[in-house]
Amino acid sequence: MLEIDKLRDAENFLLKKSVVIFDLDDTLYSEKDYVKSGYAEIGCNFKGIDEMASKLWSAFQSGKQAINYVLEQEGLLSEDAIKLCLNIYRNHQPQISLYPDAKNLLEILKSGGVRLGMITDGRPEGQRAKIKCLGIEPYFEKIIITDELGGIAFRKPNTVAFEKMRDFFKVPYKSMVYIGDNPKKDFIAPELLGMESVYFNNPEGLYSTRKVL
Repeated sequence: MLEIDKLRDAENFLLKKSVVIFDLDDTLYSEKDYVKSGYAEIGCNFKGIDEMASKLWSAFQSGKQAINYVLEQEGLLSEDAIKLCLNIYRNHQPQISLYPDAKNLLEILKSGGVRLGMITDGRPEGQRAKIKCLGIEPYFEKIIITDELGGIAFRKPNTVAFEKMRDFFKVPYKSMVYIGDNPKKDFIAPELLGMESVYFNNPEGLYSTRKVL
């Protein structure tokens, strides 16, 4: 497995592959920006708490279950309030953007004749909204949101999404590479199947082993 600190560091390696499969969250854009975006939407639509978005973000940064914590601190904790906040968060139109290196890498690989796919975990409505906001669908021949295969049991490290990618592209596993940011789950399936992988040790990512101080 190749480990990189910046996406551009993998350019030459990836250009030698027939197919490159990308993760989405914290690989192509900052997942923290998505979290902030969701909290901002809650702040605009949930009435009764002043500066709710900033309170949610502060709780999140402290490692707390942000929505429950803030509602409890404000004396508004209830099943209905939690459900409302989660519904707003999960269905909001995100305000996110591609990492500059990610956009450059996608364009370089595409123009270099490398075929591109994406495998991402998460609720389909949220993942589809992210993909639409980022405007990246034209780069990819195949996008798999693992929950759409039959639920959370198909999330990584389940191998099914990777097997479906191989069947779609019709190339050997050894000609494919997966690039992601979460060493706890992203690379288990590719290694079992004989694919190569690239670990983007994103210091700003939620799962990086090298955090920004």
